[in-house]
Amino acid sequence: MNPKNPPLIPLARIESLLSPEPVFVLAGLALVAWLIYKIFLRAASAERHRNLKRHFLNMLAHLTVFGVLYLGYSVSLRAADLGNGPSDVLTSYLGLATLVSGAIVFVKISRIILFEYLFLGHMREGVPLLIVNLFALLLSVGIAGWFATEIFGIKLGPVLATSAVFSLILGLALQDTLGNLFAGVALQLDKPYEIGDWIEVSQGGQTWVGQVEEISWRATTLIGLFDEFLILPNRLMSGSEISNFTARGAPIWRSQAFRIPYAADLNTTKEIIARAVAQVDGVRTNPSPIVWIRETTESWLVFRCSYTIDDYSHQFRVGSNVITAVVEALKQSGFAAAANRIQLVAEPGQPGHTREIRL
Repeated sequence: MNPKNPPLIPLARIESLLSPEPVFVLAGLALVAWLIYKIFLRAASAERHRNLKRHFLNMLAHLTVFGVLYLGYSVSLRAADLGNGPSDVLTSYLGLATLVSGAIVFVKISRIILFEYLFLGHMREGVPLLIVNLFALLLSVGIAGWFATEIFGIKLGPVLATSAVFSLILGLALQDTLGNLFAGVALQLDKPYEIGDWIEVSQGGQTWVGQVEEISWRATTLIGLFDEFLILPNRLMSGSEISNFTARGAPIWRSQAFRIPYAADLNTTKEIIARAVAQVDGVRTNPSPIVWIRETTESWLVFRCSYTIDDYSHQFRVGSNVITAVVEALKQSGFAAAANRIQLVAEPGQPGHTREIRL
């Protein structure tokens, strides 16, 4: 080999990196990830089991490719030492392919372990892919930089310094994209909502309501009350007022108002309304419905009944059933619906009498 023309991929550096220890480390990490799954994630949902098994199969396929490449590289290197193997250039390329394959396996195992960690802390809620994808991206960039330094001897400091202008131009071009990315990271750190939560987003007089379906690097996806997809940029989410209706372990309060005539017995009316609401499917019995007089007018009393539900998406159906049940219960008890009353009074000095009109 001509020393004046060193190979593009130095074989000596490849040899120093492809020792048996990294292979054992990868195999050990894969085994640890599998044990965590089998021991600590037995109670995971069927969907999560399918997702994790798919990730494990994908990782196993890449691990097999890495094993085959490493075996071929080892045989080629051993044959080269005996003087009857392929050229050093071919062995170097085979070694580089083995290193890249091992790096891919390491990233995939790390993704699985991060998924398992997030699943352990969020057994009920979904896990956003933003954190996992960002972690995998940063890890891949770090490994690529390490390869460039250790294998090719590239000094990244001067390269980064000379690319400052390019980075500025790229940053300006990707301003909105990067803004959404960092806003998404901030939302994951603050956690005003998680996947599966029902939220209301308000900004500038506009309001969006839906269940959080996914939090990506660019936007948050909601499923609306009528199954429509609402894709809201993360920058909008971070600058909006967010109401979360899925507080941990707390029921969702809803209420309905009923107009009752003054002639009705107040305590009996409260009992009828409370009993009718408590029997509606979807209304929680604990805490029990609460009925109180909210307002008085010239024509009626306003009784308001507050009750709790578990599923925010069923609020309209439950609300309709509550109104139906209360109206039917009041009719069966002999209560008539309150009506507007207008009194017509004759002007002073004019013949006539006072009349009352019910609307």
